[in-house]
Amino acid sequence: MSTQPNQLAPVPEAFRHLVPKHGKSPWQPSRTATARVPDPAPVPDTCPVCSGPVVIAHHTQIYRSGQTYGEWPWAYRCTDCDAMVGMHPFTSIPLGTLAGAELRRLRTDCKQPFNLLWKHHRMSRIDAYQALADHLGIPKAECHFGLFDADQCRAARAWAVQQLRTTATA
Repeated sequence: MSTQPNQLAPVPEAFRHLVPKHGKSPWQPSRTATARVPDPAPVPDTCPVCSGPVVIAHHTQIYRSGQTYGEWPWAYRCTDCDAMVGMHPFTSIPLGTLAGAELRRLRTDCKQPFNLLWKHHRMSRIDAYQALADHLGIPKAECHFGLFDADQCRAARAWAVQQLRTTATA
């Protein structure tokens, strides 16, 4: 993508009817929302899975149901292999790296037990990410589920489940 998060570009004609009344879109993102993202991932030009071209897609184009999910129905999608990654709400910043269906499923599955750790006050969110980063042997700045590969997802899930078991018996 040639458009970086802080550049404004006209909304392509094919997407104009999908832009809400507030006018925000990946082509004209919220400056406030963009500024809130601490470590923005780079906007993908080519797919890391197959090297195919990457485009911005709306949920109505992605999901068979034609529905939108979440508060921001935009994603980056490879036109060749259908690898995808969502965007931070009201921005054009990817939530991580493009992933095929299996890796997306693993990322979702490993995040659920992790979220239980901090959402149910077993530890703070910051402490949970730091502990997971330490366990995985990566810097905290790289400890984002949207950046994990399959092995990291499996390790993160196993760690979070073990933490939940440990705190439940304590």
